[in-house]
Amino acid sequence: MSPSPLIRGRAVRSRLSWFHLPVGLLLVLQRGPAVRLLAVASEEAVFSRAVLLLRATFTTGLLGAMHSLAGATTFIVSRPNPITGTVGQPITPVSFTYNGTPTSPGSFQVTGSLPPGLAFIPAPVFGTIPSGTPAITGTPTQAGQFSLFVQGFNPDGLTNGVLQPLNFEISGAAAVAPTITVQPQSQTGTVGNSVTLAVGTTGTPAPTYQWFRAGVAIPGATNSTLTLENLQPADVGDYTVLATNAAGSATSAVAIVGIDSSVKLVGPGTLFPDIPHPNGNIFDQILLEGPAATVTADPGQVLRMSYLDLTDDIVQVEFSGPGALTLVLDGASGPMPPAKYIQDTLYMKGHARIVLSGATKDTHVSVFSVGFGNAVNKGLFREGEDYDGRADIASLSITSATGAFGGIRGANTSYLGTEGLVGVHAPGVNFDLVFVHDIAASDNASPMLLLGSCPDVRITGGDLLQPNGRAVRVSGIAQLKFADGVTSHFVDLDSTPLEYLSARPNQAVLEDNGVDVTSQIVVGPTP
Repeated sequence: MSPSPLIRGRAVRSRLSWFHLPVGLLLVLQRGPAVRLLAVASEEAVFSRAVLLLRATFTTGLLGAMHSLAGATTFIVSRPNPITGTVGQPITPVSFTYNGTPTSPGSFQVTGSLPPGLAFIPAPVFGTIPSGTPAITGTPTQAGQFSLFVQGFNPDGLTNGVLQPLNFEISGAAAVAPTITVQPQSQTGTVGNSVTLAVGTTGTPAPTYQWFRAGVAIPGATNSTLTLENLQPADVGDYTVLATNAAGSATSAVAIVGIDSSVKLVGPGTLFPDIPHPNGNIFDQILLEGPAATVTADPGQVLRMSYLDLTDDIVQVEFSGPGALTLVLDGASGPMPPAKYIQDTLYMKGHARIVLSGATKDTHVSVFSVGFGNAVNKGLFREGEDYDGRADIASLSITSATGAFGGIRGANTSYLGTEGLVGVHAPGVNFDLVFVHDIAASDNASPMLLLGSCPDVRITGGDLLQPNGRAVRVSGIAQLKFADGVTSHFVDLDSTPLEYLSARPNQAVLEDNGVDVTSQIVVGPTP
C-alpha cells in the first residue's frame, strides 16, 4: 500500500532538513553522497521539486541576487549593510526578516561570526532562530570586520531566501585619557617584610603603568601594583605611579612608605650614646655611614644624625618623641672628610630625603647646618671658606599614628630638587608649628607644603621663587607668614655670629587643590 499524503509530506520535510546548512556546505553535498541518498526516495515528483528549488537557490546566490525567487522575496535589515559600531558603545539594535513570497519565514538559519559582545534576541538553538523578527543587540568588545549569513525557511521547512550576508565593521573605542580612581595609600612596614602599593584607573585603551620613587622610575615596576619585598631603609620614600595611554596620562598622589621600628639604629652607622649638651640636654649621636638608615629616639631624649649636604655643610637632623625617622641620601658618596671643616670625622655625603613614620603630637623634628653661630667648637671653621649656612635637603614626609605632630623646626633648611617631591608632605597631619627657610623646585620637581592644619607656618628669609615656574601645592594653611630668618654661619669672624635674613616678598603661586589661594593666605612684605 502506498504511504498516505500526510506520511509522504513528513518524509519529504525530513529529507529536506539538510537545506538548513550553509551554501558552501550545500555545494559540497551537491557533489557528494547526499544527492545520491536523496535519489533513493520513492517520491520522485517531490525529489524533482527539491532539485529545482536547490538549483534556483544556487543560481541566485551566484548572481548575487537578494531574492530567493526573482522579484518575489526581499531580505529586510533595519540598518544599512555593513553595520557599523564602536568598541565600548552599545549598537542600535539590528533586526531582519523577509517579505513577499513565499510565505513569511517560520525560522532562520544563521552561520558565521557575530562581533564579540553582541547577541541574538531570541538566541539561536543549534544555529536556528525561531520565527518573528530577530534582533542583534549588545556592546562590541573587539574591533574588526565580522560576517554572518542568514537564510529563512517557511513553516513547511522550505527555503524562504538564499543566504544573505550581514556584515559588521567595528572600530576601536575612542581613546580616553586615564583617570586615577583609587589612589595608592601610604604604608608603614617592618624591616624584612613586604609592602604593597596599588592604584585603580579608568581609560581607553587600558593604560600602562610606571612607578616612581622620589621622582625616579623604578625599573620593572610597570603593573598597577608595586610590592616592595624585604623592606629596608633604602626603600623608604615618596612613591607615585604614572598611568599612560594613547589619549594622555595621569599621575597619582604621593604615597609615603615608612618603617615601623623600635630599634635605635637600622642601617650602617655608628652610635655615640648619651652625649651631654651645654644646654643640659642629653642626646644620642649617630654618624651615618651608608646611603640610608632608620633611627628611633629614647623617651624624653633627642636623637641626632649627621651627614654632609651637596654644598659640603655638615647637617644635623634631630628628632624626639614617638615614631621612626628614616634618612635616605640621593647620590650618596663617602664616607669622606668634611671639605670645609677642620675635622677628622668621616661623613656620608648626599641629598637627603627624610621620612618620619608613626609620629604623635609629642614628636618634633629639626634640621640645620653646622655653622659658626651654632657650633659648640668654634675651631671647626676655616677662615675664608665659603659656608652658605643652610641645610639643603629634598623633602620631609610625615605620617602620624594620631593625626597630630609637634613641630617642624627648619628655619635654617632649604628644600631643593630636580625630581619628585620638594618640600614638606604631611597631608592630614595637624602641627603646632612649621618653619621652612625656602622651597625651590627645578626641572621636573613638584614643590609642596601639604599639611592637615597648622596655626603657625612661616617662610623664614626665603621667597618661594620656583625655578621651574610651577605653583606650590599647599593645604591646611590659613596664613603663610613671610618672616625674618637666619643662617647658621657668619659674615666674618669679627662680625655678629649669626647672619640675619630679612623677610622677603612671596614670589610663588600657591594652589590648594588646584585653586589659587595666594592672596588669601600670604602674610608678609609686598614686592
